[in-house]
Amino acid sequence: MSSKKIPVLLSFYALSNGREALIFGQIATTRLNDLSFTEYSRRRTFRTLFALYRTRPVAHLAVTLHFGEGTIPAKTDATGAFFFKHPVEHVPSTLQRVTLAAGGEVTLLEGLYLRTVHHVVSPMVLVSDIDDTLLHSFIRNKLRKLRTLLFTPMEKRGAVKNMRELMSDAAQRGATVLYLSNSEQNLYPLIYRFLLHNKFPAGPLFLKQLRKLRDVFLYRKVGAPGVHKLKMLDQILSLFPDKQFALVGDNTQLDLSIYLTASEKYPDNIRYILIRKVRRSSSAQALIEKTEARLRKQNITLYYEENLPTSLRW
Repeated sequence: MSSKKIPVLLSFYALSNGREALIFGQIATTRLNDLSFTEYSRRRTFRTLFALYRTRPVAHLAVTLHFGEGTIPAKTDATGAFFFKHPVEHVPSTLQRVTLAAGGEVTLLEGLYLRTVHHVVSPMVLVSDIDDTLLHSFIRNKLRKLRTLLFTPMEKRGAVKNMRELMSDAAQRGATVLYLSNSEQNLYPLIYRFLLHNKFPAGPLFLKQLRKLRDVFLYRKVGAPGVHKLKMLDQILSLFPDKQFALVGDNTQLDLSIYLTASEKYPDNIRYILIRKVRRSSSAQALIEKTEARLRKQNITLYYEENLPTSLRW
């Protein structure tokens, strides 16, 4: 850990349909210089996460993204994030630097994100939740969730085995994999390393805004439930109107209702909805019975099972 706080690009992704790119970045100040989460002790895991929750957003500031073929201006919001669409050429480009209009360089973190603009050409896109879908997070048990999050080293976090097989099979057959979670940007380095360590396919992470540690301890929600995922799904689905989608989640939160809402707006694009059954839920079962006729008519296949299939057809 360095003695001085510096601005860092905590996370980044750029997705292109060949005409325009969806570009996101999170800038915050921190003293941390090692976010590998590799071979950490319980104590170091806690100290690093504690420090990540003490990062400060670089808010309301103009920045310049320097790519191989030119520069793109951007501006961070109140949370230190920039998020916009920008016209692109077909050939992918690489982010090389980020500079602040007020002067100074933003540090780019090695090994935590791809800097290239990823041009999606595959016909199928998988969008997956993370907590309790791919990663055993114990969302419904607040105390166990907090203890697991803050003190369990990355290598000891439990992966959902059959979900890894599903994601890997799809990626090997050419699908593009994206991750959409209600986890906050503070956890980006840990989640990214977990996915990498457990051999989940590489793909951008769409996470919520930075949070403060006291909000986590007090279990304060940031924004209305479901808004983040619905907003991001709308951005992704509208960017790729010619693609088929598989939406993957679990029944500990609102994934089912969110995905069903998306299927009403984009019925021709959603091919699969897969919900991992983690707990009993009468409300989820009622929702399925209410919508199953519509889904069949729209040729949308719904799986709601404890063990989801490990391969999909498209």
